[in-house]
Amino acid sequence: MPLYNNFVGVDIGKFSFVVAVHGQKPIKEYDNDASGIKFFLKDYQRYLSKGLCVLETTGGYEMRLVLTLCELDYSVHRANTRKVKHFIRSFGNVAKTDKLDSKAFALYGYERGERLECFTPQSKQALALYELVQRRQDLKRLLVAEKIA
Repeated sequence: MPLYNNFVGVDIGKFSFVVAVHGQKPIKEYDNDASGIKFFLKDYQRYLSKGLCVLETTGGYEMRLVLTLCELDYSVHRANTRKVKHFIRSFGNVAKTDKLDSKAFALYGYERGERLECFTPQSKQALALYELVQRRQDLKRLLVAEKIA
C-alpha cells in the first residue's frame, strides 16, 4: 500500500509560489505571505491530508509555508535543488517555468515518495536564530550596496 495518495509540487519564490498536484490539471499561483498560504491550504487541504508536499530549498523563502504545513501535521519534503534539476533534465526538458517546475516537483514526489525524508522543524529557538541570521545577512548586503552606491 502506498505511503501517500497525493503528491503536491510547489515552486516557491520570494513573492509567490506555484502549486501543482500530480495527475491533476489546474496549476495555481499564490502570494508568498500569510493570506496566500491561507488560500492555498483552503484549496489543497484534501490533497495535503493524505499527500506529500515537495518543494525546493530557496534560501529561506519556503520556510513560512513549510513551517505552517508542519504545524498542521502535513508531510513536507524540502528537495535538493540540484537533484530535482537533474531529475527534470532526465526527461529532456530544458525549459524552466514556475508551472513546469511545480509539476516536476509533484512528479518527483510521485516517483520517489517512499524514499524521501520528511522535514521536521527544529525548536522555536533554533528557528528564531535562523531568522535573525538571515536578517543579519540581508542587512550586510544592504550595507555593501550602500557603500558601492
